[in-house]
Amino acid sequence: MVALHGYGAPGGEAHARALGLVALADEQGFVLAMPDGTVDSRGARFWNASDACCDFDHTGVDDVSYIGWVIHDAGGKVPVDPARVFVIGHSNGGFLAHRLACDLAPRIAGVVSIAGVAWKDTARCAPAEPVSVLQIQGDADAIIRTGGGRVFDQPLPEYPSTSETLSMWAQKDGCGAGAQPAPLPIDFDDLVPGAETTRTGYASCRDGVTVDLWTVRGGSHVPRPSRAGLQAIAAWMTTHPKHGR
Repeated sequence: MVALHGYGAPGGEAHARALGLVALADEQGFVLAMPDGTVDSRGARFWNASDACCDFDHTGVDDVSYIGWVIHDAGGKVPVDPARVFVIGHSNGGFLAHRLACDLAPRIAGVVSIAGVAWKDTARCAPAEPVSVLQIQGDADAIIRTGGGRVFDQPLPEYPSTSETLSMWAQKDGCGAGAQPAPLPIDFDDLVPGAETTRTGYASCRDGVTVDLWTVRGGSHVPRPSRAGLQAIAAWMTTHPKHGR
């Protein structure tokens, strides 16, 4: 599992700990990589994920190759099942998770994006094979809005809506039927009372992948994943290995 921090985070490990991913990896037996993004002119760590987010200095740093190297390096040091490589990113890291699903599809079984979306121009995403995608989005997120917009409301290229991102992946992954709701909501975010998260997904996709959306009702940009929420993410990952590997 490669954990990708958000824009301006102090570093990969600190961000992964704050989201509960270190504890999740320890509990579930995941190998966890927590890389750091490049520091920009504002002193903030970032990933060059898409034209919308978040290489504001236009450095062109190649974070796709960097994360590809991280995956390769981890596999050379510890036993990693190549059919079970997952990327989980928050905000800017979620944007990069989508980018990696587009560009490194043969090496990634699935991506989990929390409050980060894909390319607005869907032609820029050309996965060589299907990849499972889980989008987790708070409907009260004022930074990455469900209806799309521009990061920090700056004069930047637009990012797509949540529905546009899901529709893109349904098309790229060859999903036939429309999205179907799961029967029961889950308690994903400890900052929102009750079982606030509804789940819908496309199941009839190529190679057994799925494209799923978890909507956190009342959820903001930075959730506090509950134990049940983290276990649900782990269950999603463990049930989505790369087909035929």
